[in-house]
Amino acid sequence: MTAAETRAFMKRLARYVEVNHLKTEAGSDQRGMVYEYFQVARKGQFDQWIQGEALDTMHDGAWYAAAMVNAFRATGDPYYKRFLAKWQLPFYCKMLNRSDELFTSKRNDARPGAAPWGKVWAFQEGEKGFIPYFWDDGASVSLDRMRGTERRGIRPCVDYLAGRPNPNGRLSGYSLGMSNHMAQDIGVMAQLAWLLLREGDSPADRKLAGELAKAARNLHQCRLRHHGTIPMCAAPAALAARDAELMKRVPAADDERLWTPSNHYTRALRDFKGGKRAPMPGFADDQQYRYYYRIARSAGRLTKALAFKTIYDAYTEPMLYHYYCDDAPVPPGINKFDLYGGGFVNGRPADYRSDRKGPGDRPMPIGSRMGPQNMICCGWALQMLRAYPGIWEQRYKGRFAKDLRVYIRPPGTEKPSPRDATATIGDVSLRIASTHHELLLSGTSRADRLAVELFAGPDATGPRATITATHDKGISAVNDKGEKLTVRGEIRMMNLGTAFDVVLPCTVVKAQRRWANAVEHGRMSLRVAGQTRNVYLASSEKNVQAWLTRELAGGLRTWEAIFDELGFIPTGIGRGGGWDGYSDSGGYAHLISAAAQWLLILQNRTDWQAHNIPAVLDAKPPPDGRHRRPAKSRQ
Repeated sequence: MTAAETRAFMKRLARYVEVNHLKTEAGSDQRGMVYEYFQVARKGQFDQWIQGEALDTMHDGAWYAAAMVNAFRATGDPYYKRFLAKWQLPFYCKMLNRSDELFTSKRNDARPGAAPWGKVWAFQEGEKGFIPYFWDDGASVSLDRMRGTERRGIRPCVDYLAGRPNPNGRLSGYSLGMSNHMAQDIGVMAQLAWLLLREGDSPADRKLAGELAKAARNLHQCRLRHHGTIPMCAAPAALAARDAELMKRVPAADDERLWTPSNHYTRALRDFKGGKRAPMPGFADDQQYRYYYRIARSAGRLTKALAFKTIYDAYTEPMLYHYYCDDAPVPPGINKFDLYGGGFVNGRPADYRSDRKGPGDRPMPIGSRMGPQNMICCGWALQMLRAYPGIWEQRYKGRFAKDLRVYIRPPGTEKPSPRDATATIGDVSLRIASTHHELLLSGTSRADRLAVELFAGPDATGPRATITATHDKGISAVNDKGEKLTVRGEIRMMNLGTAFDVVLPCTVVKAQRRWANAVEHGRMSLRVAGQTRNVYLASSEKNVQAWLTRELAGGLRTWEAIFDELGFIPTGIGRGGGWDGYSDSGGYAHLISAAAQWLLILQNRTDWQAHNIPAVLDAKPPPDGRHRRPAKSRQ
């Protein structure tokens, strides 16, 4: 999209939310609330708005408020700031600063036998900083009650309709539960909104910034009582109060652990526990929390450690869904439906898309959370690659430069490349390459028989695949358990020995037995004639950048097409059970924020500088941090 097209798409999304998700009723305590779910086919009816009694239904409004900040930062359009200040922030500040007055735990109208909330979740009488799972005055219906015959709450709550006829399952009251997960979403909103409003010159801006400062403090103290220090709740409180001691409890942006790849992707493909399911990500909340609280700690300075971690996660987390889709290409910006399970077992999908062929046997549904939310992270990653050219290779060059560097090729580039790794081990000359699905070996040997062992870990550790090639029996492979592996290729006689080409599919490929996977920034090893050589696998930085660009820029086009076709951004596509007909405010929030990141890229700006984060700690800038003067927002 051009900048003009991006701005237009953002505004179309925002106008839809304003018209269909926003509660504007004068005199209502929930005035200014952005409902999570809007049932499109029921517009204007009693059940047009839906809330889950044990879902974080208040969190989408917080993500949408964060999107309004991001949109204003990128465009300078006053519409976004006005919407934020007029509607959403007064609503959230009311709850965070007056929850001791608004809610009580002295009453419980849940159905008999309803499970109680534990300490982490349960409202404590007289506390501030509490945001209930739901709160309404009859303007919405319960997702849980509308699907059954019981019209009382599923968990402890206050229900003003208790004991009265409520055939439609309306919600009039509030939940007595709040999650740490939702608290962190609120923390993102509090941090970004306070940073924006503190810059305002008007008395209204200053007053609202003061309310946000109190709200951030109350949120942090609430979570301390229920759980302990949570970085995404502590960071905004420390920023707003200039509290250096509290900010010291927020993890630093130059944490060395950020250089070690660890996420859903690595746990599914390499670091799994045998026979146990490794989940696929349904959203990218953790990536956003990590980015926001660490740039708060570093006063907006980008460190190489945080840059590498952000780029790595943005690039690899979506891959698990791509592995699942073994019989169809995945459009950019598309990923799984967040409330659908899905997972990996022993380094491969528990099932594949190609397995779903029977009547009514639907493939895994897609959703508007993980795909659009990761597009935001792709935007940050692209800005970081521009700020630190070569950052993708730094882990290899600084720590494992003695390993043989094997580039993972993008799909459709299986032919030999000048960048393929080469090595001579004994009498064997090897050319080694990889895709995300296969290892590719070719070369020559002076002998008429070839035997190569490939190990899942460095220094001949982990599961093993042994490839054997002879002129009379051809090419075969077995794993360390003696099970036959799928392998293909050819062996040819030469004047001075043998030439060979071998393709060994990874564990993740359907029908392959377990041995290993080609993991980004992962290490493997090979052994020939008793000699071992470690290899380091990763895509090239150029290909990573190209994929991230496709995912963000192409993803905006994908979701624009969905919006044009359906007329709204759905919670799920292919899920059934009504989800396909629910407009999801979280989807709009993440798409608007993703579009804002694309605009910053087009403007040659960076997100971490756009927020103008003040220093709370008197620490020196990290040695690798690039700290330029904050760029002014382009009005």
